[in-house]
Amino acid sequence: MTRLPARNGTSGRTVRVRTRSVAALLACALGAAAVDAQEVAGDLLDRAARTYRSAETLRATFEQTLTNPSTKTSHAATGEFLQRGPTHLAFRFSEPAGDAIVIDGDVIWMYFPSTSKGQVMKMPREAGAGLDFLTELLSAPREHYAIASLPGEMVGSHATAVFALTPKRPNGPFTRATLWLGRDDAILWQLETVEPSGLVRRLEFTSVRFNAALPKGALTFVAPEGVRVIDQAALLGGKP
Repeated sequence: MTRLPARNGTSGRTVRVRTRSVAALLACALGAAAVDAQEVAGDLLDRAARTYRSAETLRATFEQTLTNPSTKTSHAATGEFLQRGPTHLAFRFSEPAGDAIVIDGDVIWMYFPSTSKGQVMKMPREAGAGLDFLTELLSAPREHYAIASLPGEMVGSHATAVFALTPKRPNGPFTRATLWLGRDDAILWQLETVEPSGLVRRLEFTSVRFNAALPKGALTFVAPEGVRVIDQAALLGGKP
């Protein structure tokens, strides 16, 4: 004798209850996984901050793209970035060859013979916060920025975790920044900053060395003979 299934809906309700239970467990598991992923990403950012803060020197080759949304123009450059502490750094360009930006601890030297022959701009060091991106972005990122994790990407051969940084205070050198940190080494392999003017700077680092010897004179600037020094502070009535 064949027994007919019950028609009072008990089995259907049981299936629905079990389905809701499985869905709730799955949601909890996914939520826990998301929290774990955020914690791992946060640990990576903290590790990167410790690494860069503790380094006495940094030497890295880079590829840079500057984009001006107002003029809809982009300019590419390559070269070497060198830094010793938060007061001395330099961009020494190989393309355009001879161009340089140097912060020597006292002032900023902006030398671009590729576009402004025969002159170099001398500026107050305080004007260079947007150039000292490592100190600005990695000295205390959680203190100064709201941080969000973005989907990871490959930068060259490096698998990276991506972080979007939004400043907590107004009048900073950046309106937003994005960091690409190596998942295995916590090295900053790429960054993008947006300045209040709208200028977008993207830097991809192709090699990075910590505590490396820096070339003699790399963090100083001596104006070549015949090059006119334009002292911005003096022009504005400040102390030369």
